[in-house]
Amino acid sequence: YQTREEAKADIIKYIELFYNHRRIQKGLGFKTPNQMAEDFYKLAA
Repeated sequence: YQTREEAKADIIKYIELFYNHRRIQKGLGFKTPNQMAEDFYKLAA
């Protein structure tokens, strides 16, 4: 990275796009955001 800000931006993207979508969330009934979305679309179909 050429600047610290570029590195910081990529780290934040990684956390938001990868980690948070796979992490179990207490507020979602101990499911991941991806699992909640899958359940929602199964019910909507």
